[in-house]
Amino acid sequence: MRVIEKIKTFLNIRYDMKEGRNPHIDALKGIAMIVVVWGHSVQVNDPNFSYNPLYLTNYPWAMPMFMMLSGFILFTQLSSTVLDYVKKYALRLILPFFVWALVSYVFFHFYRDVSLPAYLWSVAKAPGTHLWFLWNLFINAVVLFLVLKLVRVKNWVRWENYFVIASMLFSRAFSSDYFGLSDFKVYYPYYAAGYFVFKYWDWLIAHRKVIYAFGLISFPLLVLGYRRNELPTFYPFLLNIFGETGLARLIVSVYKYVIAFAGMALVAFLIDLVRKTRLYVFLCWVGTLTLDIYVCHRYFLNFGVGSGVWQYLSAALFGFFGSLALTLLVLRRFRIPRLLFLGEPFWKKKNLSSTSGE
Repeated sequence: MRVIEKIKTFLNIRYDMKEGRNPHIDALKGIAMIVVVWGHSVQVNDPNFSYNPLYLTNYPWAMPMFMMLSGFILFTQLSSTVLDYVKKYALRLILPFFVWALVSYVFFHFYRDVSLPAYLWSVAKAPGTHLWFLWNLFINAVVLFLVLKLVRVKNWVRWENYFVIASMLFSRAFSSDYFGLSDFKVYYPYYAAGYFVFKYWDWLIAHRKVIYAFGLISFPLLVLGYRRNELPTFYPFLLNIFGETGLARLIVSVYKYVIAFAGMALVAFLIDLVRKTRLYVFLCWVGTLTLDIYVCHRYFLNFGVGSGVWQYLSAALFGFFGSLALTLLVLRRFRIPRLLFLGEPFWKKKNLSSTSGE
């Protein structure tokens, strides 16, 4: 047996086409997760990561694409009641958020500076210091679910698109740093965009060449002016043209969304190129484990060796494969860890239905 087959057998790499699953969405999630691990490895090992081009080329689109792809699957949940949906996603996202906060409290020795109750309150008040994606994903999922449920209950389905767009504009009003509301402001539009991707998937596929061309041409140009926590490099030029009218800021806001979607389009094009290869199957498989890798990988990123690119690469490899080993060999093999750390209940629906007499 060849080496690659031995590794594949050890990792149990198997992607089964299940009803309702979209392999291209899974592949996009897979590559986004790999890129996020890479970006975090640069972030952990470079004090000046905000100006590192190896970080800046993925930061504008990777997490926004995760949010959009997460919103893509929400339609499959609309048969649930609001209470059942909230309970399910609280178990899936909020429970692991706080369980991993306990792990970080011990792993990173936070107990030296703050008590456990104070620390848990701090991560709830400022989830950006912890696994913010889980917290933000929960808020986004609940808000969009409520919007879509409302239009169905009121029989306003024909106005559904307008309600979703209105919720996207409404999210822009949140600027508070408390309880992840500032992240909601940034990322909810991407999550809600997943609704449109799902709804108009056939149209997008029919026009994918145009979309790919948009990403291929525009992203390399747009990323040249990108800066993480600062205004883009071309902002002074906009001020010279528009002055203090507010148009310069509006253009910058639009620019951030355009560069994010341009990056997604470029990545979708690259994924399409490898659709018939083993790499594509691997990315699809990784796409089914993205939350597993996300919650684990931070604890392995300090083990990089060498310096510069080699340090980032080695740390990313430790983070990626360490996360896979932890989740496949430990967390997913036992029921209680699977529930606490991954938010996946070990009871099955058929057991619940049998108790109700069905």
